[in-house]
Amino acid sequence: MLNDTICAVSTPHGKGGISVIRISGDKCRDIVSRIFKPINGSKLTFEPRKAVYGNITSSLSGETIDDGIMTFFAAPASFTGEDTAEISCHGGIVVTSMVLDAVLNAGAVHAEAGEFTKRAFLNGRMSLTKAEATADLLDARSESAAVLTGENSRGRLSKKLSEMANSLLFIASSLSAYIDYPDEDLEDMEDDELDSRIDGLLDECNKLIDGRKTGEAVTEGIPAVICGKPNVGKSSFFNYLIGEDRAIVTDIPGTTRDMIEYQVKAGKIMLKLLDTAGIRENTSDIVEKMGIDAVKKRLSSDSGSIIFVLFTHDSFDTEKNEFSKDDKAVLDSLPKDTEHIIIPVITKSDMNISTEILKSILTDSFGKCFVISSSTGSGMDELLGYVEGLYIKGDFDLRENVYLTSVRQVNNIRRAAEELTEAKKALYNGCKDMTGIFIEHALSAIMETDGRETGEAIIKDIFSRFCVGK
Repeated sequence: MLNDTICAVSTPHGKGGISVIRISGDKCRDIVSRIFKPINGSKLTFEPRKAVYGNITSSLSGETIDDGIMTFFAAPASFTGEDTAEISCHGGIVVTSMVLDAVLNAGAVHAEAGEFTKRAFLNGRMSLTKAEATADLLDARSESAAVLTGENSRGRLSKKLSEMANSLLFIASSLSAYIDYPDEDLEDMEDDELDSRIDGLLDECNKLIDGRKTGEAVTEGIPAVICGKPNVGKSSFFNYLIGEDRAIVTDIPGTTRDMIEYQVKAGKIMLKLLDTAGIRENTSDIVEKMGIDAVKKRLSSDSGSIIFVLFTHDSFDTEKNEFSKDDKAVLDSLPKDTEHIIIPVITKSDMNISTEILKSILTDSFGKCFVISSSTGSGMDELLGYVEGLYIKGDFDLRENVYLTSVRQVNNIRRAAEELTEAKKALYNGCKDMTGIFIEHALSAIMETDGRETGEAIIKDIFSRFCVGK
C-alpha cells in the first residue's frame, strides 16, 4: 500500500564494509526519530542531504545496536518522491538484520521487490522505460548491456518517446481542432504536410522495431542452439565458448543426454547457449532417444534463434556424394522457416583433414560456413565476429542510438506503427476524421510505452496551441 512506510536493505546480503537500510514514506521522520540518535545528543533536524553520525537503537528496548550515518531526502526531491532516509551501519549480516528489525519495530513495513522504483514511477519521479532500464541495469551481464541500459535509465529512450508523442500530439490536436471547432479561425494542416509528418513518425517507429534485436542481443541474449550428430564436437564447442568445462566430453557417442544452457559473451552481444544431445537416425537407448526428441522440439521453437549446426570431415561421403545417415537426420531436423539463423560449422580443423568439398556444399546450401577447432581456437574469432555482426552494425553506438529492450515496448511501438499506417490510408481516402482517430490511437500506444496516459492531453493542447473560444 502506498500509504505504508516501507524499508529494506539496499546493499547485497553478506559481510561487507557497510550496509544501507532505506526507508520511504510519510512516517519516515517519525520512524527514524525513534531509532536514530545524533552522537552529540542534539535533536534530529532532518536537514535534507546532510549526513548525520549517531547511534542506532532498538525502539523496543532502547539499547544501542550500532553506530552509523543517517542521510535524509525530503519529498518530493528524493528517489521515490516521498520522504526517504538511508541509514548506513556496519556491514555484518547479524548487525544489518538487527538494524532492519529496529526499523520494522518502529513502524515500517518490509518493501516488496521493486517497490522503491515502483513508487518513483507512480510519484512521477521516473518514466516507465527508465524504471525498466533500472532493472535491466542491475541485471546487466556485460559492459555493453550496462552502457545501453544505463543510457535508457538516464532517459535516452524516454526522451525519444516524448519527442514522438509531442509530434503526434501536434497532429492530433490540429486535426481535432479543425474538425471539432469548424467555426474557429484555425488554419488547416495541408494533406501533404500531414502525410510527411506521419511518414516521419512511421519511420521512427520502424527504426525502433528494427533495432529491437540489437537491444535484445545486448541485454537479454539471443538463444543459440548447438546441434549435430553424436561425437561431432558439440560439447567441446560449448565448453570453449563458455570458457570452462561444463559439458562432459568423451569419445563415446551419445554422452550428452540432456540440454545444458549457459549465457556467454560474443563480442558486444550475449548468447543464451544450449548444448544438446547428438541427433542420430537410430538408437536403442530410451534416454538418448528422449534427448534427441527434446532437441528436435527445441530446434523448431525460439523463433529468431541461432542454430549452430556442427559437422566433421566424415559428414560427407565424396564417393557416394551424400551426407552420412546421421548428418541427414540432423539436416532434416532443422526448421524450414526463414526466422531461424542457421550457421553451419565444421569442427576439428586441428586434425588437418581436408574439408573443402564439405565447406563448399554447406556454403552453397546456407550461404556461409565456418571451419573451427575447439582445441586450438582456430576460426573462432571469425565465427563469433560474424554472429556479432548479425546484430551490431558498423555505425553502432551504444551511447547515441536508442534501443527497445522489452517485449512490452516493442508491442506498443508496433501497435503505433500499425495505427500510423491506417492513418495514412484514411488520409489518402480523404477521411480526415478517421485519420485523427488513428493518430490518437498511435499517440496512446507511444504514451503507454513510457507509462503515461493520453487523458486530456489532446484537449489541453488544443486550447493552449490554438486560441479556441477566444
